[in-house]
Amino acid sequence: MTDILVIEDEDVLARSIVGFLERRGFSAGFAIDGQSALALFRRERPRLVILDVRLGRENGLDLLPTLRGINPEAQVVVMTGHGDVGIAVEAMKRGARDFLMKPAPLAMIAGMAADLILQDSARPMDVTGVDRIVGRSSSAIDLRATLRRLASAAEGQQPPGVLLTGPRGSGKTLAARALYDCAQEVRGRMESVDCSVGGDGQIETALAAGARVLILRHVDAMGEEDQARLARALEADPGLWVIATTSRNLGAMERKGAFRPDLLYRIQVGWVDVPPLADHSSDILPLAEEFARRTAFRFSRSRPRLTGEARVKLLQHDWPGNVAELENCIERAVIQSSDGMIAASDIKIIDQTERDEVVVPNLTKMEETALVKALRVTGGNVSRAAEMLGISRDTLRYRMEKFGISRR
Repeated sequence: MTDILVIEDEDVLARSIVGFLERRGFSAGFAIDGQSALALFRRERPRLVILDVRLGRENGLDLLPTLRGINPEAQVVVMTGHGDVGIAVEAMKRGARDFLMKPAPLAMIAGMAADLILQDSARPMDVTGVDRIVGRSSSAIDLRATLRRLASAAEGQQPPGVLLTGPRGSGKTLAARALYDCAQEVRGRMESVDCSVGGDGQIETALAAGARVLILRHVDAMGEEDQARLARALEADPGLWVIATTSRNLGAMERKGAFRPDLLYRIQVGWVDVPPLADHSSDILPLAEEFARRTAFRFSRSRPRLTGEARVKLLQHDWPGNVAELENCIERAVIQSSDGMIAASDIKIIDQTERDEVVVPNLTKMEETALVKALRVTGGNVSRAAEMLGISRDTLRYRMEKFGISRR
């Protein structure tokens, strides 16, 4: 019996995927069209099917009902073009378990195969290091690779400061802990400080406790006294390792005098951008599965399964609160579920309409402001201002008259 059947009309790509999977211990086969795919599926009874949406002139989604009818236990993952989330949602409605965005790295495909085939195996709850980072998107793969490189660099006598930036709820603190885990044996004791609470004095307290590693959450909120203390500590002890997180632009704060430049240059040697969840939507379902597993374990319950409708609902939400919002949603769903399944009705999204309300700018005001600014910058030179704005001199003169703007 074959573990995995790859249905892909590009022969070279299909062989590459199969070869990669086999080198990682899976038995795999491939088919390049619907007819041969169904024949192989009936004969081999694979546990997992990786199905390309476009099979030449055929629509791969049309195979889904037949595959599900032959063996409902087989899991189907569809591969679709980058950005085709709508097709992925349609696939979920037809019975697919998950989806991949093409071009999908081979490591991502193998990771998904391992997750789905081995999901009933006991995955340890106390994972450390980069294993804390759940996901198979290129963003998740790149993040794990970046953390490994930074951990390796931290093994020297003068570890580089690391700044993790990204929107709130994107997982910056988790990434910081994963980075520390990778170099824990080398670097020693760690103290985590939330700079947004407690005021000045926290840095001195952490150093007095013997910390060799400082994880500074919300470092943008650090007061002037603690900034000065930390800058002096780093100057006196190059072996002190600082891993900081922020959702603000520290460079802009430094230019306004709100953050010390000498401290910024020390902690922003290693720079990691943690993306919003909307930028790696292919990680929504694996993250949801992981959160469900952990929540069930915490409350001594069997792990519930997500129904197809629940998966669709998760994919259709844009998650402005990022990973933190998704985790909150799944925890609530696990607690509310009662029959071993998480249904779409259990997925209750917190109403964020007011927070997400978009203020649409006034185009007329924007145009007037742009004209005034261009004339001011050029000292009233109409020709240069028109060139800067990308319009003709006549057009600029017309709009100056329209808004009653003088050259000076």
